[in-house]
Amino acid sequence: MAKITESILLEKGLPKTNKLDQVKSLNLSRMSLKKQDLPVPLLCKLSSLEQLDLSGNMLQELPAGLYLPSLRLLDCSNNNMEDVTSLEALDNLEELRVEDNLYLTVNDEHKVIFLLPRLRRFNGKDIRVMADHIHCVNDEILKKRVIALWEKDFSLPSPLTTQSLSTVEKKFVNAACFQVKYGPSSLNEYTKWRVKSLILSPPPPLSSGLLGQEPACLQPLHVLQCHSRQDSPEDFSTQLWACAFEPQHGWTQTVATCGGESICVIDCESGHVLKKYKVPGEMFYTLAWTTVLMSREGTCVRPCSVLAAGGTRGVVRLIHPRANLAYGKFRVGRRPISILRFCPRRGNFLFTGTYDKKIVMWDIGGLDRDYNFKTSQLLVLQTGSTPLHLCLPPSSPDTHLLAGCDSGLYSFDIQLSKNTQKRTDEMEIVFTSYKESKTNDCHTIDGLSFLTDDVVASKSPTQGSIYLWSWSGTRASQRGQQKEVPAQILAELQWSSTDIPYLSLNTCPSFGYVVCGDEDGRLWTYHISDSVTATFKTGKVPATEV
Repeated sequence: MAKITESILLEKGLPKTNKLDQVKSLNLSRMSLKKQDLPVPLLCKLSSLEQLDLSGNMLQELPAGLYLPSLRLLDCSNNNMEDVTSLEALDNLEELRVEDNLYLTVNDEHKVIFLLPRLRRFNGKDIRVMADHIHCVNDEILKKRVIALWEKDFSLPSPLTTQSLSTVEKKFVNAACFQVKYGPSSLNEYTKWRVKSLILSPPPPLSSGLLGQEPACLQPLHVLQCHSRQDSPEDFSTQLWACAFEPQHGWTQTVATCGGESICVIDCESGHVLKKYKVPGEMFYTLAWTTVLMSREGTCVRPCSVLAAGGTRGVVRLIHPRANLAYGKFRVGRRPISILRFCPRRGNFLFTGTYDKKIVMWDIGGLDRDYNFKTSQLLVLQTGSTPLHLCLPPSSPDTHLLAGCDSGLYSFDIQLSKNTQKRTDEMEIVFTSYKESKTNDCHTIDGLSFLTDDVVASKSPTQGSIYLWSWSGTRASQRGQQKEVPAQILAELQWSSTDIPYLSLNTCPSFGYVVCGDEDGRLWTYHISDSVTATFKTGKVPATEV
């Protein structure tokens, strides 16, 4: 019999209510709970939970996929905790108690303080000064020592392949964990853990010099023609509209593409088309990957990588490529779908942009063992024109959405705690180039991507530039209910002056790169370093030669 059920949660929760999403405080202490006793899909319904007491149980770690966006206080004292990294998803925590967990050490204390950026009290003590030191001083010193080791003893392999890159990565990680030191020997375990994290998930190294500045010569690894009508080699008119790499840890090799009536999943290393899905009469415009939870025996759940795609029919199709199964679909409107975007923090939240000038936020839920799922509509955002690109700021993916549309760039408030389900934009972000041209075309934002947590890259056709601008600076410049807010430009990147729209723009935040295609099939790449601001003062930043 399950130890935790909906009725038990309601019984032990406060205030007394018959709805889980209204519970704010929950006491599950001294119930002999283990990780497998915590039903993740059920607990995730506690969206308003602020205080959770799990003390006096038998927990070694928290289950994967547990997300409680409003949780501020967590008591895990007197358990069998061994791994604090399982707390990382609870990134809004302000107070944590883990006393009387025999296996936790000072290294775990440092880990949890680093993983929870809003943590203010730890085991009853104010740790704000210590947290600032760990996040700023300690981390900056480790970054510099990791970079120095790379520049001294390592370089990128040639030729650059997945296998050679993986070999260099493994050698560099081992060397860095052994050679990079900081602080007392009692913190060696934390230092090794943090050094490994810096290498495998690095922030944008804007001044590291980690990559060479010499022009690159890139050779195509594979040239594929896999979206042609009836697989005809003579069909060069079917357009490829979108591609996206499967998100996973390490170096991903799987990419999904869509165009015409088909979706392909391709292995980048071998060039083989692993899966191909066709819907006769459809024209696919967009796709997106996400990870949802799939229920198995009992309360066991596992993450499941799924692909969503949509096009002219206004239907989102859901695919589990590893199981070779297109398991579901749902209609979002009568007009074509222009863009899909999943929330990075809540993998079951999907935004759909359509030609009827709307963005709709959906909850597609998880899956049971038979691939049953349930969708619900959460928000409707009115855009006034067709949305072309959607971005969720890395620093606030639960509260704001940026939408690049045919008529401009707009910011929306997407907080679910507010009652209004139909909303308009809270501001339009405008650029100086609007004043230079009176045509509506120059307002079209057909490229949009975050380069860092704050720096955004965006472009319009005909402007000959890609703009880098500050998200936080732009928001801060808004005065009261001001609707049109000038973008706080940081740099202007020289690009093609073509008037052809919808040419793809993307960023590689881990390495500080911006990449954009042009009308001649060329790639324009930019490595954003500390010199960008100074260069901008004297003109446009040129592209890196490829």
